[in-house]
Amino acid sequence: MPVAHASENLLDASLFPSEQGPPHRLFDKWRQTDPVHWNPSNPDYVNPMPGSSGVRGFWVLTRYKDVLDVSMDQNRFSSFENSIVVWDFEGGALERQRANFMSMRPADHAAVKKVILPPFMPRALAGISPQIDRLAAEIVDSVARRGECEFVFDVASRLPVYTFCELMGIPEHHREQVADYGNALADVESRSSHSSDPTVGLFVIAQELAEEKRRNPDSHLMSAMVNDRTLNLDDDAINQFFLVFAMAGHETTRSTAAHFVNLMNLYPDQYAILREDFDKHIDNAIDEVLRFTSTTTNFTRTAMADTEIGGCAVKKGDKIYLSYAAANRDPTVFPDPDQFDITRVNAKRHLAFGAGPHICVGARLAKMQLRALLKQIVTRIPDIHPVGEPEWLRSIWFNAIIKMPVAFSAEQ
Repeated sequence: MPVAHASENLLDASLFPSEQGPPHRLFDKWRQTDPVHWNPSNPDYVNPMPGSSGVRGFWVLTRYKDVLDVSMDQNRFSSFENSIVVWDFEGGALERQRANFMSMRPADHAAVKKVILPPFMPRALAGISPQIDRLAAEIVDSVARRGECEFVFDVASRLPVYTFCELMGIPEHHREQVADYGNALADVESRSSHSSDPTVGLFVIAQELAEEKRRNPDSHLMSAMVNDRTLNLDDDAINQFFLVFAMAGHETTRSTAAHFVNLMNLYPDQYAILREDFDKHIDNAIDEVLRFTSTTTNFTRTAMADTEIGGCAVKKGDKIYLSYAAANRDPTVFPDPDQFDITRVNAKRHLAFGAGPHICVGARLAKMQLRALLKQIVTRIPDIHPVGEPEWLRSIWFNAIIKMPVAFSAEQ
């Protein structure tokens, strides 16, 4: 179980591994006594982000209402001004961050969203559902007779990477490399196995793919982005778009699948409910895992004028840390929030996918993939369980399990 530690600064990459997830002991305390909490810069934090000028202090929002209100108000709280992450950028590095789909000016963001949204709508997703079901079965096929595997990369990571590549139109020979770079991007604090910046590698692939799609347009998402004449996106915007989807396109799904298996082992009573009627409970169970774990723990906004949040004065230029993890444990919204309950009646109110204009466009797809993969796991290798302690990502951004050996009764 999580253990209390002395650190109370969110700029501590060891915090999530030591707590086995977000530091809810801090969030709970702040929510009760200091719900708009000032988190100072941390001189001991080694800035790992290429192009970043450092990390200054920021306001941490721990109440659901405050996180939701700020998320919905782009006029007062901008995702464009200083990007959406805690790291600070200047000059050309800031301009590259602003080219990111998730950090664009509201009008530009809306225009791009209009182009990329169709593949994520229910009718389009229904068309790829059989492929997702087929691959989910093949993934479990590959491990079911072994009786053991390393779950995160043998199972959890494969389906979202395949689906991302299919949507984007990435050829087979690039897929393994894209997956490797995407995983390295999430591992901001270490990237120990990479001698070069994975961002550069992804940009090279993005430009090669963009040039191919200009020569030979097709029905895939990358082709729509580079050939839409109303957008006229430059190379920076295309590269940033590709980078975001390479990471976000599979990080939530991969991490949630790992958390799901881990939680079902920690809460066998909940797993028993799920196994009694999978189809009845699985959708709400996925939402509850998302609420309980909040794999992407935060994004930031910048105050565009002197204002207040929840009665606390905030100055123009201050950074605001939207703690989705804290909001998803707010007892005024989720009674008994630290209880993992797959029958929770309002689990789907979680903010794990964000809120407002920048809510995750791939949320439906992520849930579809999780449902397909988990159905194969629960029905075919139902006694799956971690062997030893899972290994958590060292991060100030993601709540992710990066290694989790599992065992189960082998299929005959």
